[in-house]
Amino acid sequence: RETRVAKRLIRSKEGSGGSSKLEEGDKVEARYRGREKYYPGKITRDRGDGTYDISYDDGERETRVEERLIKKKDGGGGSDSFREGDKIEADYRGRGKFYPGKISRDRGDDTYDIDYDDGERETRVSKRLIRKKDRSRSRSRSPRGGGRLREGDKIEADYRGRGRFYPGKIDRDRRDGTYDIAYDDGERETRVEGRLIRAKESSSSSSGEKFYLGDKVDARYRGREKYYPGKVGRAHADGTYDIDYDDGEKETRVEERLIRKRERGSSRSRSRGADDRLSEGDKVEADYRGRGKFYPGKITRDRGDDTYDISYDDGEREIRVAKRLIRKIGGGSDSFRE
Repeated sequence: RETRVAKRLIRSKEGSGGSSKLEEGDKVEARYRGREKYYPGKITRDRGDGTYDISYDDGERETRVEERLIKKKDGGGGSDSFREGDKIEADYRGRGKFYPGKISRDRGDDTYDIDYDDGERETRVSKRLIRKKDRSRSRSRSPRGGGRLREGDKIEADYRGRGRFYPGKIDRDRRDGTYDIAYDDGERETRVEGRLIRAKESSSSSSGEKFYLGDKVDARYRGREKYYPGKVGRAHADGTYDIDYDDGEKETRVEERLIRKRERGSSRSRSRGADDRLSEGDKVEADYRGRGKFYPGKITRDRGDDTYDISYDDGEREIRVAKRLIRKIGGGSDSFRE
């Protein structure tokens, strides 16, 4: 190694002109893991041997990427820059759906603060999640929306392109036609191309049912499988809703397909008798982590969906324990076992 070498004592190796030389901080596009497609990012380190470390705009990192797999981003064209006051559409929280609003602040690092038309605010939104508002174009895209994959969608994907499809769900939309998949068997895969994914038939998800402020509903919290009771706290003009859950949680912009109206009599018909019901403070025995052995404790919280938080006598705690794994101490014990 040698430090502080004068520029006059250095010459570049033949092969590339100085203009195309890559430097730390350069905005580039690179072929992630040598794949065909280029992804935007920037050079974080020049290794000095014709390879570079890349920090991609979507958060991924890659080290020692060969120069042949990298191309400089065109620096010109302020057309995709945004100014304070610009009317735009932005992908709220990176969930895959764009909402109208305007730029309220340019942070100077390719992130922006957004004031949405429906009153929501978001800070430091990445430039790649924002697009200038098109007068008529933005609407013409929506008819194809039915075939678009979204985060949380149940799908089947061709694992590593081997020709066999496995069930899972979309964990992340990379916004470049690729997706991260969480498979049902515990495997994970990143940047899977859309052509290798197919949507699972979804029975009756799009009922077209409308919900109103104050409606009692069950919703799939964060797109998970299980429904939790709550009520509609706010209805947005784009068909999404804010939900206030009965257990105190709140969630914004929940898609209609993840919500169902609560049946009137269902919540009461479940609790046949007073002795069948568990309440906060009840002394119980619970099958800790479903291992088959019951331990004494007490109910500290009723989640309102037939699950409970337990504080065990030995100091352990457990949340969202299914009712079938709990029995009251003294009387009625059998009614809580499967």
